[in-house]
Amino acid sequence: GYTIPKGSTLILPPILLHKDPEIFPDPEKFDPDRFSAENSINIQDYAYIPFSVGPRNCIGQRFAMLEMKTMISTIFRSYRVQSLDPRDVALPVMQGTLRSSIPIRVRIRPRKS
Repeated sequence: GYTIPKGSTLILPPILLHKDPEIFPDPEKFDPDRFSAENSINIQDYAYIPFSVGPRNCIGQRFAMLEMKTMISTIFRSYRVQSLDPRDVALPVMQGTLRSSIPIRVRIRPRKS
């Protein structure tokens, strides 16, 4: 264990939890099913905290999630999205926000009515 002096400021970068293989097996794998209703019951409380946690968590969390779902469903309902790259992995880079280390190229075309 560790002794933490009284009055210390502790900072826990959420990415450390999100990339921990003891919490999320194969954390580098893109697996949206990891958060499905059946699988999410196995995720420990406070293991996934992209918007922080507690009484001072992100005030815009619910709005951000709703906005993401709305935008993604609107895009995929109206357009065909095709990857232009043969690679499977885009390495994430953490610089204030999470982004890809390489460009992600896609072709977007309107769906036919």
